[in-house]
Amino acid sequence: MTDMLRDKIKDEQPQLMCFFKGVLKKNRMTHAYLIEGQDMTATYEFALWLSQSLFCQNAQDGSCGECTICRRIENFDFPDVLTITPDGQTIKVDQIREIKQSFVRSGLESRKKVLIIKYSEKMTVSAANSLLKFIEEPDGMMHIFFLTNNINKILPTIQSRCQQVHLNPISKNVIISELEKNPALSKKQTEQIAELVDSKQKAVELSEDEWFNSARETVYRWFQYLDKKNALGFVFVQQYLVKIAKEKEQQFLILDLLLVFYRLKLKEEVENQGMELNKESTSIEKIMSSRRKLEANVSFQNVCEQLAWQLLF
Repeated sequence: MTDMLRDKIKDEQPQLMCFFKGVLKKNRMTHAYLIEGQDMTATYEFALWLSQSLFCQNAQDGSCGECTICRRIENFDFPDVLTITPDGQTIKVDQIREIKQSFVRSGLESRKKVLIIKYSEKMTVSAANSLLKFIEEPDGMMHIFFLTNNINKILPTIQSRCQQVHLNPISKNVIISELEKNPALSKKQTEQIAELVDSKQKAVELSEDEWFNSARETVYRWFQYLDKKNALGFVFVQQYLVKIAKEKEQQFLILDLLLVFYRLKLKEEVENQGMELNKESTSIEKIMSSRRKLEANVSFQNVCEQLAWQLLF
């Protein structure tokens, strides 16, 4: 975390930061929060900022980010803020028991204690149930932050006992700023990737993925054929696309990339006050319809060939 955590949260979640500053100022933090965000790195950073805010030596309504405790929390060097992550595919009951044993004692450096559970949807039923008493009969100085990418996968018994917080999607500008740290990416490439995802973590992963970078160039060639009404756009499906997209996830990504290219063209047309906006909007609708066909298990080749035919004529 090279930037000060407080500043990152201010940029990425300004509304939630403002809300929690009010909660903190009135000393109304509840004991259990279920925090949902698409980017687990950003979600974890938000939980760390909340932890800083609870322990900060200076601020009354959020973290100062500069005191010794704020810096130690940001550097994962504060014993009263503990994090649990999955052990393999799940979070096991033994992990919870071990944490509970340390939490029944007073905080090591203060009376407050914070437990952060990353990917909490991966808790086994027994692990989740072992926390219920903690949530139902909380120590007033203990807080638990359950972090998840999908709140619907959390057991109802946990959901009903927590205050739910939904992080807003990270703005495209923030994602672009993150990608611009990679000098190998052009401005056009950063815009394309930022349009494709709503997570800094996913954006960086894609930018470094060899298959994705090759596929992006291939799909852009397909887009150029289709956009110019070149009949090679139909042949291109069997010659290239089918060969590079064996996995279902790759097939969806190819359609999503094509959608991004048309959206960026539409954006450019709007900025230049173009006269063919309806044509681009129709193309986008056809691609989204094709994506639904792929979701319904129509073969990838058939979906793409039908789409190419529709976009060409």
